[in-house]
Amino acid sequence: MMRKALKIKVLMMQKGISGSHIAEKAGVHRTAVYHVISGRAKSQRLQRLIAQELGWPFDALWAD
Repeated sequence: MMRKALKIKVLMMQKGISGSHIAEKAGVHRTAVYHVISGRAKSQRLQRLIAQELGWPFDALWAD
């Protein structure tokens, strides 16, 4: 899971997208976004939004 989280964080940095930006769009606290990225929480809605914001297919980012 750590590799996936690192990949997503790098993609977010490259695109200039913050967890706060995604949280605002989703109407959740930014910690919820980081918990999903780190794998500590699961939310398909947030996973889909993260993938959409990064311009990546859902399955490419979140496939186990």
